[in-house]
Amino acid sequence: MYTLLIWIASVFLRIAALWDKKTRLFVEGRKNVMKKIAEAVAGHNDIIWFHAASMGECEEARPVIEAFRKRYPERKILLTFFSPSGYEARKDWKTVDWVFYLPLDTCFNAKKFVETVRPSKAIFTIGEMWFNYLNQLKRHNVDTYIMSVLATKDSAYLKWYGGPYRKVLKSVYKCVMVKNGETKEILEGIGCRNVVVTGDARFDRVAAIASEDWHDRIVEKWAGGKKVAIAGSSSAPENALFIHLAETYPQDKFLFVPHDLDEKPIRHITDTLSGRAVLYTDVEYVFSSGIPQNVREDAARRLVSAQVLIVNKIGILSRLYRYGWCALIGGGFENLPHSVMEAVIYGMPVAMGPQYHKNTQFVDLMKSGAATPVTTNADILAWYEKFRDNAGLLSEITETEAKYSMSNIGATLRIMDIVDS
Repeated sequence: MYTLLIWIASVFLRIAALWDKKTRLFVEGRKNVMKKIAEAVAGHNDIIWFHAASMGECEEARPVIEAFRKRYPERKILLTFFSPSGYEARKDWKTVDWVFYLPLDTCFNAKKFVETVRPSKAIFTIGEMWFNYLNQLKRHNVDTYIMSVLATKDSAYLKWYGGPYRKVLKSVYKCVMVKNGETKEILEGIGCRNVVVTGDARFDRVAAIASEDWHDRIVEKWAGGKKVAIAGSSSAPENALFIHLAETYPQDKFLFVPHDLDEKPIRHITDTLSGRAVLYTDVEYVFSSGIPQNVREDAARRLVSAQVLIVNKIGILSRLYRYGWCALIGGGFENLPHSVMEAVIYGMPVAMGPQYHKNTQFVDLMKSGAATPVTTNADILAWYEKFRDNAGLLSEITETEAKYSMSNIGATLRIMDIVDS
């Protein structure tokens, strides 16, 4: 039944690909992918296979992947993705040897993939449970792990339909590496005994990013040396809240980094703000050579005078947070909360929509007042006004988040010790 559903889904995906760009990337990226994988890995043994659903999951695994590369520069690393958001951003990543889409989880594909790649280790991230692949890994005695697992009382593992998930957790993985003690208790409560609390390796990653000497000349020219408010990985609900802030505080600057870079949601921001917003890609040539001086000067004037800058570019959000004094994090209106750590590492108050409960860091920081759930325009205004002109409170938040971040650093080494044992 599971494999049949995969086949049915593949048919609908091919149909949807006719008009949806993201789905088209998903489908076209898998054409002849098994043949490409076979040609790439031919003659290689002892391959370490990492799999991530999308960009967010890859960022979870990235510190561990980089640690493996550093420790074993001679070994081959294969990285696969389910989603185009991860593959498109990391398809040329030099840290690994190969990046591919994961073929759909049919019995044939899973058997062919495992027998072709012959991985010595397989590491999945967060909730990636592809049953046919996991079954083949077990049959071929491949040491298989899952990292950054997070469970709550509402998790699928505890539902009536969660039997297959519980079986996999108990019987397939050599070790289930979880983010916190609550997850360990929940999984042990359903009979999973191979659970270890390792923490979240993204803290190591965001700490490394924050320590980099990195600059964005476009953002710096626009901001004029002042800290700005940031909407990170924002979707329509967060964009609406930030538009309200921008309209209420026309003298302040607001940086939008949308999760969805499609034209329609971005155009909604620019149209609503009536010429007060500028697109990052529209002014990139400010610093380009070969562009007439008068053209560059005109673009620079538009950039500096804009109240809102929309960064319609993938892969730089985690670094852009260094320019912020507060951040509204996306996903909290869709029950898919994005990472707050990328902002927290810079010591700023963070806000998120009402469905924040899956983000343990956000929940932890609510206790100290560093994180605030918001739903309405009144909520976002109250949050913004609370911190806007209160240097003392901002300083307290920065100190709180610095201590919190430091207490969570070190997960990468703990995960490496387990997987490499």
